[in-house]
Amino acid sequence: MARPICSSTGSTARIVSLSLWLSISLLFIGAATAPGGEPDRLKAMQTEYVGNSSQKLARAYHFGSQGPGDIFSNHTSHSNRLVAVYLFGRKGNLSTITGLNSRYRSADEVRKIYGFLPRNTVNPQAEYADQSDLYRVQKEAVARGVKHLFIVWFDGMDWPTTQAAAIARTGKVYTEGKGSGLLFQDYDAVGAAQYGFVVTSPTHDRNTPDVNAQTVVIPPNSRGGGYDAMIAGPNPWTLGPLGPKAPGYIKGSSANAADRAGVMAAGRVLHAYTDSSQSAAEMISGVKAYNNGLNVTDDGRLITTLFHDLQDQGWKLGTVTSVPFDHASPSAIYARNVHRDDYQDLAREMLGLPGIMQQARQAQQWPGLDVVMGMGYGITSESKAMAPQGKNWVPGNIYIADPDLAAIDVKNGGKYVVVHPESGVDGGQALQRAAAQAAGKSQRLFGFFGRKGLDHLPYQTADGRYDPAPSIGRGGRPVAAEEYTPEDRLEQPTLAKMTEAALTVLAHRPDQRFALFIESGDVDFALHANNLDNAIGAVYSGEDAVRTVIQWVEKNSNWDESLLLVSSDHGHYLVIDDPQAIAGAR
Repeated sequence: MARPICSSTGSTARIVSLSLWLSISLLFIGAATAPGGEPDRLKAMQTEYVGNSSQKLARAYHFGSQGPGDIFSNHTSHSNRLVAVYLFGRKGNLSTITGLNSRYRSADEVRKIYGFLPRNTVNPQAEYADQSDLYRVQKEAVARGVKHLFIVWFDGMDWPTTQAAAIARTGKVYTEGKGSGLLFQDYDAVGAAQYGFVVTSPTHDRNTPDVNAQTVVIPPNSRGGGYDAMIAGPNPWTLGPLGPKAPGYIKGSSANAADRAGVMAAGRVLHAYTDSSQSAAEMISGVKAYNNGLNVTDDGRLITTLFHDLQDQGWKLGTVTSVPFDHASPSAIYARNVHRDDYQDLAREMLGLPGIMQQARQAQQWPGLDVVMGMGYGITSESKAMAPQGKNWVPGNIYIADPDLAAIDVKNGGKYVVVHPESGVDGGQALQRAAAQAAGKSQRLFGFFGRKGLDHLPYQTADGRYDPAPSIGRGGRPVAAEEYTPEDRLEQPTLAKMTEAALTVLAHRPDQRFALFIESGDVDFALHANNLDNAIGAVYSGEDAVRTVIQWVEKNSNWDESLLLVSSDHGHYLVIDDPQAIAGAR
C-alpha cells in the first residue's frame, strides 16, 4: 500500500469545499485543452467526475464496488484482483507455475503457500499462479544461464488500468485477453514473450510489530489471505459466477456493510488484499507473509532474497523507483524489517550500513546495492512522532538519516557517488554524469531526487503534458490538481533516464552479471487518488523504462542471456463502465 507523505496527491494539493469545488471544476472542464487547442478529454473527464463525485451518475469509469450509475468512488485502496505477468526471455518459463502446474489446484500446495488452508481458495481448474512462484521462475532462469535480470514493477497496475492505458493510447477497445497497444503487451522478444497472471493475497493483513526489537505478532483478529475464483474470477477480465452478488469481496477488510452482506449472502468469506511490501518481497523471495513486513515471516524468521543470493555469486544489483527510494517495493527487494515504514533503517540495509537488524538481532549484513535511485530528497520532519521509525530515528530527512547520507558519499570516503536536484540543472544530465563517474571509477551510485512536497516524479498525465487533473483524497474528499513548475520538470529526471543511468553503472563491464529492479511506483499513488489521467501517464512513464531495457538488451545482449519480468504487486478497484468513452478521449 503506497503512502504519499501528505495526502493522496502530495502536499501541493489542497482540499476545498464542495460548493467551491463545483465552481472550480466547471472552469477546469472548460479549460482542459492542450496548448495547440486540442481538448484534453481525459483530464476533463477526470475533473468532471471529481467535481460531481457524490452524485449518482453514469460515468465512463468509477472506483469501487458500487456499480455503474452511482457515486464516483467508494474505495481508495488495494484490491484482491489477479495481476498480469509479462515475461521476456527464453530461459524463463511461466508454464512451470501456471495451468496444470498451478499450485492452486492442490489443497496441500495452497496450504504450503499460506501456512494454512484458506476457505474457497483451492480451484482444480486454476490457470493462475501465486505471486511467490515468480521467485522460482527467476531463480531457475538464472540457473539456466541468464546473466542480466530485469524486473519492471508497475505498482498498483491491474488489468483494468492496463486496459485503460492501452485504449487511451490507440483508441481501440478490447475487453478480454492480453490486449494490445502498450509496448509490453505487443513486444515479441523474437518469440520469447510469455503472459500469465498471479494471485497476490498475503498470509494476514493485521500485525503487531516492534521495530526496536524487530519482532512481530499476528493477532487473532487478523484476516487471512486467499483467492476466491468463484467471485473474483478465473482470469483478470472475467468475474466468477458469484461476482455480481459479491462485488465487495475484492475490497477485503476495507469492505463496507453492503459489501460484507453480499459476500455472506453468496455463502463465501472475505480474504485480505496485499500491501506492496509483502507483495514485492514474496516475488523476490518465494515466501508469502503478512502485510507491511519486508522479508520477515509471520513467526519472525528473516528471509534471504534472490538479490542476496545473486550478490553472493558476484552479481551487481540496483533498484530504481519513481517514488521514495526505500519505499515498500524497492526496499523489499533487499532489506529486511518487520515494518515497511522504518525508512531510515531500510536505507541503511539498502546502502550497506549497519542498522536495527544488526543491533536487535545480530543479523547478517550484506554489502548494499550498487545502484539506488528514487525520490525523498527534501522530505523532512523534526517530529519524534515518527513511531514506525523506532527509537533510532534521526530528525531530518524522513527516508535517510543525514549522517548516513554523508557517510555513504565518496566525497567523505564512502562508496556512492551521490547526486540530487540542483537549481537550474537538468536532472537527467546530472544523473548521467554521476553515473559515468561511478562507472569509470568502479564506484556505486545513489540518485536522490524530489523536493519538499513532491515525493514522486511529476505525473506526465495521459497526454504527456504534465498537467494533472484533480483527485479524490482520503475520506472521499475532492483534492485539487498538483501543479509543477518548469524547474520541477527540468531538475527531476524521468524513470527512463534513471534506468539509463543505472545501466551505465551496472553494465560498465561487458562480462558483468547484474540484476535491476525498476518501479513505476506513481501508478499506485495515482490510483489511491482515484485519478485515471495521472495513472495512465504513470503507466506510460513506466513503459518508457521498459523500452530502455529492451533497447539495451537488443543492443548489448539477447533474449537467451537476459530475462525481463514485467508485473505488479496488486490491483486497485478501477472499473471501466464505458471503454468506448475512454477510446474517444484520446
